[in-house]
Amino acid sequence: MKTPKISVLTPMYNTRPDDLRAMIESILNQTYSNFKLIIIDDGSTDESVKVIQELMRKDSRIQLFRNS
Repeated sequence: MKTPKISVLTPMYNTRPDDLRAMIESILNQTYSNFKLIIIDDGSTDESVKVIQELMRKDSRIQLFRNS
């Protein structure tokens, strides 16, 4: 993979799984693909992280950072 020219940064906390999946897929489906998506989880206590991890297995442009 070539070095990304753009980083998309999004924070999240206890985001509904359907909304989270729709947001991530919308970003990943852009016509410009030379980017990385950095998601910062601010200590979610729901299933948000599992949704992100599932999508990370499918697309290496996604990176997850977690705050405790």
